[in-house]
Amino acid sequence: MRPKMVGGAPQTRKGMNMKPGTFIKLAFSILVCWLLFIGSENSVASPDVGELGPLIPFHKDAIAAGLAWSPESPPKICFWMRPAEYRGTDLVDPTPGPLGTLKLQFQQLVYGGFPLSRGPHGLDESVTTRIKDDIPRDNALCFALTHPDAFKSTGKYNVDELTADDFAMNAAAFSNAGHSKGLHYNVFCSGQVVLPNGRWCVVGGTDKAGNIGIRKINLFDPATETWLPRPMPPVKADYLADPNGLRPHSDPLIELNTDPPLPSDMRYRRWYPTAVTLPDGRVLILSGTDEDASLGPAHAAETKVRQAVPEVYDPETDASIPLENARKLHQMYPRAYVVQTGPRRDNWKVAVIGEVEPPLPTGDALRQFDPFHYNGNTSYLDVLSALADPNRDQPAENHWEFVNTASMVHDNGAGAQIWETDSKGDATSQKVVLFGGECGAGAVACDQRTVEMIDFQSAAPQWIRQANLIQPATQNNAVVLPTGQVLVFGGNVGRGRCGPPLRPWGNSFYFQMFDPELGTITPLVQTRIPRHDHSTGVLLPDGTVITMGGNRTDLANDPCQTGLDKGVPVAQIYKPAYLFKGPRPSIDEAPDEISYKARFVIRVTGGSDQIGSVAIIRIGPVTHNWDWGNRYVRLWFKQKDNGEVIVQAPARPGLAVPGYYMLFVISDEGVPSVAKLVHLGRGQDRGGNGD
Repeated sequence: MRPKMVGGAPQTRKGMNMKPGTFIKLAFSILVCWLLFIGSENSVASPDVGELGPLIPFHKDAIAAGLAWSPESPPKICFWMRPAEYRGTDLVDPTPGPLGTLKLQFQQLVYGGFPLSRGPHGLDESVTTRIKDDIPRDNALCFALTHPDAFKSTGKYNVDELTADDFAMNAAAFSNAGHSKGLHYNVFCSGQVVLPNGRWCVVGGTDKAGNIGIRKINLFDPATETWLPRPMPPVKADYLADPNGLRPHSDPLIELNTDPPLPSDMRYRRWYPTAVTLPDGRVLILSGTDEDASLGPAHAAETKVRQAVPEVYDPETDASIPLENARKLHQMYPRAYVVQTGPRRDNWKVAVIGEVEPPLPTGDALRQFDPFHYNGNTSYLDVLSALADPNRDQPAENHWEFVNTASMVHDNGAGAQIWETDSKGDATSQKVVLFGGECGAGAVACDQRTVEMIDFQSAAPQWIRQANLIQPATQNNAVVLPTGQVLVFGGNVGRGRCGPPLRPWGNSFYFQMFDPELGTITPLVQTRIPRHDHSTGVLLPDGTVITMGGNRTDLANDPCQTGLDKGVPVAQIYKPAYLFKGPRPSIDEAPDEISYKARFVIRVTGGSDQIGSVAIIRIGPVTHNWDWGNRYVRLWFKQKDNGEVIVQAPARPGLAVPGYYMLFVISDEGVPSVAKLVHLGRGQDRGGNGD
């Protein structure tokens, strides 16, 4: 049975004026044409709810994924799964059985006896697959959206029906971007943001097992699909040289062998940390968890710690500074957003949502995956003040300012950031919306349907309840569209619904739309593909949304089947309803660079006669069900009769941090153009070489 598919005949889209070079322009036109085509054969479109297209073979799990686009490189999706720094054949023998089998030598020689993650929701088991040609690939890949084969498919909607032949159709559009391109550390469960120069900054990650972090900061250049050189740790070098353990190996339970010290390291090992690109191009690092792996799998969990000390990474020096003076305990992956708090360039702070609430766990309670209880306290961290403090190295809880308390922490819930500026480039609103989520261990039961929004532009910001989600959900995803509306999809609605021994997850299969002006939730389409933990979603340049990820072992169509045999990595394209409401405007001319405070001119043709809005949306990686740095900013504009549109850029980097953005023009009927790539903040290119 196919999920509900609705929408109407797609509208013709005009090409992009994309510099430099004719090749990138042609490639981008191919992308737009393919995204128009997919799904049109087997579905009926509607201007009310949009359309969800057929399955796209994806070749590895997109647990962390992001749109990468630069003048040197056409749009692509880069992504990775666990263990990100290895090839599939390093831990899987592809020969036996229908899926291949996990290698026990990997568990002993690399994980030090910590168990491989198996079964439903099995992270390592997801590397095994009935698509055996995919096993040898790196566990980190890039998907070239403009490749002529990228969206070739047979139009199937059931995972069970996909075959090796289906996966062969678009295999050439995927390229290795992990081990073979210089990645030597497991960036699964890391924090990741994009720097002003387009490189991805990846902080922390996984050492052997969940809750065990690393100190590494890795830099990835998506244009060349290569990682900045970091020395290979002894455990990986020994394993690649001798995967059968025929000679002595470095002990994987000793940190020096898995996370050898480098000058670029953080002071603290972090798993599930948050990273925030700052207005000056540096990166704030918050929270994360660690355990003492040297005690082995039987006792490591007894040493669980939550990291209270923020750090600030500077890509120019390739080093980080710990803020011992600004300690605070947060949940893992705390939602954090740069907020402009005054009229001057340096009047910005970072709003962080959620705190650990006493009493702290001790003893056997520490063995839980996440034993902490949280509240919705929301506070500003004054990063610049903390950095300038002469007592920066003295342990303290300074430089925090309480703002307000949300009704729940929204742990593992989706988030979105929606900003708007006026004719001078100053903020008229700075809104953050959180969708569903959890409260943490031992908490009073939360209403996981809860949607809350706060406007940090208000004199006294307060969290305000909005309409509820269709059903309670955590581990859902949210993507802000060019119109400023928020697409919310997927999520976990509880464990145990179908088991044991069957799948221990209940899933939300809904796509729903949040309107921040009205505070309403509107149901759209449904899918039969489970998208909860480790799923991702990204806005594409043509205004569609690609949904990806989740562990392969979770992705069978039937939520009450284990999926160990049938599940394969797949994506889908959702076409919002606005693509079926009329002709699209086209941005024919726009600058490649825009500067703070300045006005710039774009030339628009097609669509309706009147423009309804102009917006920029920052691009970059996402993971674990929130929006990271992908900020939406609606800009002031003035339309002229000759097709020119004068647009006001944000006045300060606290409103929109430097970097690459997609520029959209939206007609007064709510139909967006295809995006034009722009770079905001010439002279604000603190991206460093890291060498």
